[in-house]
Amino acid sequence: MFLKKKSSNPMASQEQALYSQIAKYEDFIEKAPERIREQMEKERTTMPAPDDFAQRRRERAFYAQMSRNEIRNERKYRTRNTVLFVLLAAATVSVCWWIYAELVANKVLQ
Repeated sequence: MFLKKKSSNPMASQEQALYSQIAKYEDFIEKAPERIREQMEKERTTMPAPDDFAQRRRERAFYAQMSRNEIRNERKYRTRNTVLFVLLAAATVSVCWWIYAELVANKVLQ
């Protein structure tokens, strides 16, 4: 059986790596003006952040917190009103039942 020996030349691989590095940097240099032009165009067309950005963020957080508190207060208010309505309905039914019972006891209603 015949085996081929692999010829490894370290100088050839280093030279190839060097040429690939050179090609990469040449490509980088050739495309640099276009990249710079694109970056300048992007900066020109991009609107900068407003000066009061932090203030608006604080305002938004405040109103969101206030809204949560308002919702909590509204729930408390409705719960309280529901309880009062149930008590009113129970009192009304009790009074009506008492009146009916008195009318039956006094033989006004048969």
